[in-house]
Amino acid sequence: MLKRSLCAAIALAGLTGTVLAEDSPISANVGFVSDYQYRGYSQTKENMAVQGGFDYAHASGFYAGVWGSNVSWLDEGSLEVDVYGGFKNTLGDFGYDVGLLQYVYPGGKIGGESADTTEAYVGVSWKFLTFKYSYAFTDLFGATNSDGSQYFDLSASHEVGGGFTLGAHLGRQKIENGTSYNDWKVGVSKDYAGFSFGLNYVDTDVDNDDNADARVILSVSKSF
Repeated sequence: MLKRSLCAAIALAGLTGTVLAEDSPISANVGFVSDYQYRGYSQTKENMAVQGGFDYAHASGFYAGVWGSNVSWLDEGSLEVDVYGGFKNTLGDFGYDVGLLQYVYPGGKIGGESADTTEAYVGVSWKFLTFKYSYAFTDLFGATNSDGSQYFDLSASHEVGGGFTLGAHLGRQKIENGTSYNDWKVGVSKDYAGFSFGLNYVDTDVDNDDNADARVILSVSKSF
């Protein structure tokens, strides 16, 4: 699976380099991470992931996109595809973002249940601060009777010069009829030679799951 993902990423890089003009409303991205973590949990059992996607952004603020990554937490299936759309804009130092996100796991099963999940989200930002609230209309990633689960995300980022940006994140996953938990992340990113490099420390307050342990994650990505 990783070999096929790597080939797809190389093909994506070659394609986007030739067909996407600088003023195009369509953009693309491709990246590699030493561990794909989401809301504090490793999605790849602390192994590498290859990721990439396409985005469309209209001048009105409407946007839509698709993004994918290999995963390894499912009983069946090894691919995640996210399809999303929404509307965002800025008013001075303030910004807002409202949208819908569908997580699709082709053939993906966990405990015999489909892992596909639908969430709506609303975000607000001010200068270097961002708060985002997500609400699950379906069971959350295959957890039984977990529709109505919520995620609260408070993040901050600050450019410190030389192409470096410091970032921090605090999240709260509230799981209906399940065990809720907190996660957090601190790190630094650097733009160099058209690539973005990242180094992040991730942890949660979950004590009984190796996939939620503290770890350091390296990443490299490129946008077109």
